[in-house]
Amino acid sequence: MIESAEEFVRLRMSGDSADFLRIKQEDAPLDVWLDLVRDHPDMRFWVTFNRHVPPEVLRLLVDDEDWRVRANIAGRKGVPQDILETLSRDDHDAVVSSTASNPGTSTAALTRLSRHPWEDVRKRAREQLEERQKD
Repeated sequence: MIESAEEFVRLRMSGDSADFLRIKQEDAPLDVWLDLVRDHPDMRFWVTFNRHVPPEVLRLLVDDEDWRVRANIAGRKGVPQDILETLSRDDHDAVVSSTASNPGTSTAALTRLSRHPWEDVRKRAREQLEERQKD
């Protein structure tokens, strides 16, 4: 378990692949995630790679100024619907493209995204909708 924001930062900056694996796989207490988001904005992108980040932390990051943070969240499995709904309305094409590819995105959001101005988003949304029709 990662015990502090400082430990997370140290692991990320070490350059060791085993340390990088730890920041992706090990859990941390909620206060550590909150400290990272609040006090280490340069680590927000890396926080989104961890599979244990709780939804309340993802909700804090859903409006992050870095589109890569939002796109990573949009591509995660098990993201709560309210987060995917917010990201499905994002201004950045990469974020909505990731949202359209996420199997957890609601049918209503996918239907809206199937009419998006960017072809890649429309295609991904339509593929998800077609997959649901097969089931």
